[in-house]
Amino acid sequence: MHRQSDLIHPAFNLTKIFISVWLASTLAACGSDNDSATTPPAKTGVASLPTGNLIKDPLTTKNLTASALTQLFNTTDPDFSQVAATPKCGVRVEYMQYDTVDVKGNKTDATGAVFIPTGTDADCNGNRPIVLYAHGTATTKAYNFAEVGNANNEAGPDATLLAALFAGQGYVVISPNYAGYDKSSLAYHPYLNAQQQSHEMADALKAGREVVRRTGSATNVADNGKLFITGYSQGGYVTMATTRYLETLKEPVTAALPISGPYAMEAFGDVVFGGKVMLGATFFNPLMARNYQEQYGNIYAKPSDMFAPANADEIPSLLPSASTTEQLISSGKLPASAMFQKAPTGNSTLDTLSPSDPAFSFGFDTTHYLVKNDYRLGYLADAQKNVDWAVPYLQGYTNYSPVPATAPEHPLRKALKANDLRGYLPTMPVIMCGGNQDPVVFFDVNSSLMKTLWDTDTNKTSTTKLGIIDIDITNRATRQKPVYQTLGFDTVNNNSIQSQSEKMQAGFASKVQNIAAIAAANGGNPSQAVAMQYHDLVTPYCMGVAQTLFSQF
Repeated sequence: MHRQSDLIHPAFNLTKIFISVWLASTLAACGSDNDSATTPPAKTGVASLPTGNLIKDPLTTKNLTASALTQLFNTTDPDFSQVAATPKCGVRVEYMQYDTVDVKGNKTDATGAVFIPTGTDADCNGNRPIVLYAHGTATTKAYNFAEVGNANNEAGPDATLLAALFAGQGYVVISPNYAGYDKSSLAYHPYLNAQQQSHEMADALKAGREVVRRTGSATNVADNGKLFITGYSQGGYVTMATTRYLETLKEPVTAALPISGPYAMEAFGDVVFGGKVMLGATFFNPLMARNYQEQYGNIYAKPSDMFAPANADEIPSLLPSASTTEQLISSGKLPASAMFQKAPTGNSTLDTLSPSDPAFSFGFDTTHYLVKNDYRLGYLADAQKNVDWAVPYLQGYTNYSPVPATAPEHPLRKALKANDLRGYLPTMPVIMCGGNQDPVVFFDVNSSLMKTLWDTDTNKTSTTKLGIIDIDITNRATRQKPVYQTLGFDTVNNNSIQSQSEKMQAGFASKVQNIAAIAAANGGNPSQAVAMQYHDLVTPYCMGVAQTLFSQF
């Protein structure tokens, strides 16, 4: 059994954190039948939601031909665009504003983008399938997915790649910016909040479908009823939560491919507080703490109960920010990477964990760290008393089923359990994808645990279609774990998906090798170079698998 000390890439010194969401994929044709005979969907649960209404008429912000989109694609990601399908469609970018809910269920507002394929190719008009996309963690308030081609907006590179690789192949793409970003009036972002974020995804879907309807006479594009969901990192979590929510609404979902998501929230929190600090924790934690404080009201009485820096009371309101992550670090407002105090802490319990593994030394500092010792001690005491059974399971005790603690008492652990997605068995086809050496969202603590629980769930039926793909084969000889597993797909479909997975795994391995070689040639640390890019680098290759998965339907 894989142990916690093996859950992350070897040690490196982190001096800068770039919480960027570089996205690439290789979605090819949506099918040669043009779906022209498909009847648009009838009114569904999403359509009946009281929110998800457009606040203003949609605004066209870009209208790119297939050749112009291809040029942007090649510029944004020249390496991946060489192996990805060239866009056959242009794209019309629509900016939308819609109403949604906050963590208390009160009405608020948010914005997003709808990418509509254009062109004379049969796959670029008529009745088209929808991809509902959930983006990864963003730190800048101005994040706006309608900014295709704008390298100065944090969403720009992602939006460009998504437009090229989904809309460019004939999919309508609907992507919310999320409440709290862009022009949203919400003063915080409901980060990793299963209830709010899944509801907002449904609202964005409803609003996006209305945009497609309103623009249909100009674009000759309509919704054919097929709905695919994908996203990575935070968006992988949101993808999984959204499939669960749409099931309760009886909203038809064709298939989903969540990527690198923190699905097992309580277990992940226990591993991090136990000393295996994730890369980027000093940015993720304030976003999460503010969200759960807004929802539950008990994460802290005042921010300085949780946060250690002198500006503790300011920390929950720092993100999303008008400043860059580099500016927040250089100004001292947030530690670069240190989540906890480095030993000696003055407490023997903490000293053994600070860090317990040198590979995670970047997550500790003597003076400038994020979380106070007494807050961490309270969390750890509850983790010891009310065990999340995934932790001993990860340590090799396979007689434990990796389920959450029955009744955690610490407010943060209670919040994490409430938003933990273990226990959900999808009824639509779902394949998880990620990389086993991810230093940001640990693969074995999240994806592998979900797959273990799916394997043992007695509610599976003859129609259950589930799977997991480890896109990283660079350590296959020493890891000795399966890199591709599916259940319920017929032989033809399964062979197609596996063949594409092997192609993407080879591409990922080649890219990792190139990054390491370039770093070494320039006198850098190859392991550090790979680790800094790893989390984002996984995404395009997993999206390459989505090309084949989605095409099966």
